[in-house]
Amino acid sequence: MVFQRYTPRTGVRKPTRGLWPMAAETGPDFRWGVLLRRSKFNRKTTDDGEVLVFEESTSRQELEVVWHIRNNNMGVIVDSYKDIASGWKPGAPRPRFKHALVDLASGKIDGIAVLNIDRLTRRKDQVRPILNALEEMGGRLFSLEDELDTADDDPDSNTELRLYQLVERAEREARRTSERMRLVARHYARAGKVQRGGIRPFGHTMDWTATVPEEIELIEEAVGRILKGQGYWTVAQDFNRRGHLTPQGKLWTHASLRYVLRSPRLIAKRRSNGFLLPYNDVPAIVDEETWLKLQATLDGRSYQQGRRETHEVSNIALCAICDSPVVGNRSTDGRPSYTCRKNSARPNACGGVSATVQHVDDVIDPQVVEFLSDPRRVAALLDRYRVDTPEMAALDARFAELQENKMALEEAAFNPPAGVKRLPRERYWELRTKIDQEQERLQRTRVVAREAEPLKAAAKRKWTLESWRAAPMEWRRTILALVTERIEIHRGPAIHRHKLNGTRFDPERVKIKFAA
Repeated sequence: MVFQRYTPRTGVRKPTRGLWPMAAETGPDFRWGVLLRRSKFNRKTTDDGEVLVFEESTSRQELEVVWHIRNNNMGVIVDSYKDIASGWKPGAPRPRFKHALVDLASGKIDGIAVLNIDRLTRRKDQVRPILNALEEMGGRLFSLEDELDTADDDPDSNTELRLYQLVERAEREARRTSERMRLVARHYARAGKVQRGGIRPFGHTMDWTATVPEEIELIEEAVGRILKGQGYWTVAQDFNRRGHLTPQGKLWTHASLRYVLRSPRLIAKRRSNGFLLPYNDVPAIVDEETWLKLQATLDGRSYQQGRRETHEVSNIALCAICDSPVVGNRSTDGRPSYTCRKNSARPNACGGVSATVQHVDDVIDPQVVEFLSDPRRVAALLDRYRVDTPEMAALDARFAELQENKMALEEAAFNPPAGVKRLPRERYWELRTKIDQEQERLQRTRVVAREAEPLKAAAKRKWTLESWRAAPMEWRRTILALVTERIEIHRGPAIHRHKLNGTRFDPERVKIKFAA
């Protein structure tokens, strides 16, 4: 199937092949992004008991794909995207996969290459969205082991049907694997056996058959303090201050402490199908009555990892006096407000500015809507994020050069010419590490191009004050951070408490400088 694609730059129609017109011609200058994925990290324990987390299969995936593209003169590799996540579990976070689609849309890469389709996805319901994205962006998908290429112009090949079949097979295999693992877990639970993960659990020895006295004392202390009303964070910070670390040698966090205290391992049991089943030969750390009381206490508390902003410009707007970010707070009369608040994270905050949230947002929102409704200003700002620049082209060229260096390094270490000694292993890893580190730096440099994608999407819509305020809070905060260079909140006049309800907010207290 051959298409004729009109290109505005040249005014001519260029032939492209495959399921849809592609944005770039196939050939030696075609820019590829290699998508890599594995389900989890590998772990191993040293002789000293230290648990090492490592990952090497994505490197093997990358080398296989790169070798093929290079040897067949299919183009150059300008980026690679590595995710440690499930391709089958719904909602599994795959940020680098999303980065690949963003880079495809922005023109930084022309196609996505994978070792096989299950590296891309293992769910049939994701095939059509992926194809729609590729078609809309004029991108190419290539799978090495499956011999699938959306640029294939063979009239007898049904690439889309074959893609569905491959993903269906991968989904079926993933489901069977998942079911087998569940059956094994249920069998171990009924038999009272321990499934060790290679990491020593806090409070027990590596084989789970004995306890660690000093860690038992810390667990009992944490249980007692939380039953008295203290929080995870308070106890974790106190452990860190006193020099008590996790079995992996890391600092305690509210999440890691919660994981320990919530685990029925403390009473020598495990969860299985909603029941608590006892372990064999595993000593309990706390008695069951105390543990159940602890769970009831914790069930009544909200648990949230990290700070979630609930106001538009919290930690974006600045105090005009001391330049510290203002944060969401409540005023003395209970109204939500933006406040320059002094705390351990902001020791230099002056505490001299406070303004009602609604008043500040009423000043900012109309100006942002006006900015988004002006195509010239949005276009001028987007120009800063364009990838078609000499600097970005230089980044692509350097990444491709490093990829060639990596291939040459592989040859020198594992397949040298006849009569040439192999590159020593220590030297190989020294050079390989330097290449990987520089490629990571190049990838971080490109992140700024992805940040503009929400603004590109916003530019395609017609905005009103009502539609802006109906948008999700996190999305609005992202747009505000992109379109504004500085937001200041100034101090208001001194007001006596009995006159507070009769005063009017001065909109001049809020100063906005847009980025374009």
